[in-house]
Amino acid sequence: MAVAEGGSSGESPRPSAERSRAGGSILARAGLASWYLLGIVALVVVIAAALGAVSSILIPLVIAVILGIVLEPVAEALKRRGVPATVAVAITLLFAVAVGAVTVVVMVWGFVSQWPQIQDELLLGWNAAMRWVTDLDLDSQWLEHARSALGTHAQELAQGVLGVVTSTFYGMIALVVGIFFAAFFLFFVLRDSRLFPSWLARSTGLDVTEVDAVVDLSRQSVRGYFRGTAITALMTAPIFVIPLLILRIPLVIPIFILYFFLSFLPFVGAWITGVFAVLIAFGTGGPTAAVIILVTFVISNGTIQSAVSSWALGSSLRLHPISVLLATMIGGTVAGLIGMVLGAPTLAAVVKSVEAVRTMRRPAPHTTT
Repeated sequence: MAVAEGGSSGESPRPSAERSRAGGSILARAGLASWYLLGIVALVVVIAAALGAVSSILIPLVIAVILGIVLEPVAEALKRRGVPATVAVAITLLFAVAVGAVTVVVMVWGFVSQWPQIQDELLLGWNAAMRWVTDLDLDSQWLEHARSALGTHAQELAQGVLGVVTSTFYGMIALVVGIFFAAFFLFFVLRDSRLFPSWLARSTGLDVTEVDAVVDLSRQSVRGYFRGTAITALMTAPIFVIPLLILRIPLVIPIFILYFFLSFLPFVGAWITGVFAVLIAFGTGGPTAAVIILVTFVISNGTIQSAVSSWALGSSLRLHPISVLLATMIGGTVAGLIGMVLGAPTLAAVVKSVEAVRTMRRPAPHTTT
């Protein structure tokens, strides 16, 4: 009995030892996963810092690549008509400059020519909102404080933004150099884009077929994203522009211009336009008009925008809203406003390219006879 009891007592520590080893294994895996996570975060920080350090060259290059992808069909159409490659690229560049100049003129005409009225309408809308809040016995002190702070710093902010671009010598030099690099890169992107896949494959030892597929899918994704975003903006804008016309809200053209161009800035851009439109409607038509514009704007940028963008972008370019938001935020952190605009189309191109590479590398199923 003693031996049995001793044997029994000698075997009892085994389960506890196994549990200890299991617990230690779980802790080891958790610790290893934590180190992996820290390493990934550190790598992302280092990459972001490196990209920020070379942003003066990287941003014009990215802009040139995106513009080259969008404008490439124009150059290819000219080449198919017998135009020499260099001449076709030069004509395409002139076309891009003309379109850009027209866009700038439209924006300047839409805003600068009506800037005094825009200021008056915004001030009128703010004062109307303050009176409405006061009538409801709500605390308007924080609103007044925000307005005072905005009024105090608006001129400094405007001078700072404009100074970086136009008022200071450094800003002018940076702008000119950036435009030069972008135009220089764009010329060669348009002329030699078809040679890039084979060069990249030779330089890196990658499979030529895979590189060609990735480049083609990247082109299609970027073009489809910008085309789909433009179509979505044009189709959803009338939902709140028509009520603006019916309610006789002023500055409809500037509001539409702002909505269209800021639609390429995911999430943030459209709602900037919404705040602008609602505030002007508040000053002109009161709370009722503001609520109507707010409701129509929410509808146009909610379910209707989702349905239209799903059709305009196609199922192959649909991205989860969270992924678009993250791409926009990361792009803005690395490259500012331009990064916010290019974050989503870049993500679309990466996602489609990864899917294509996985499909090509997937082993073919064996058939039995």
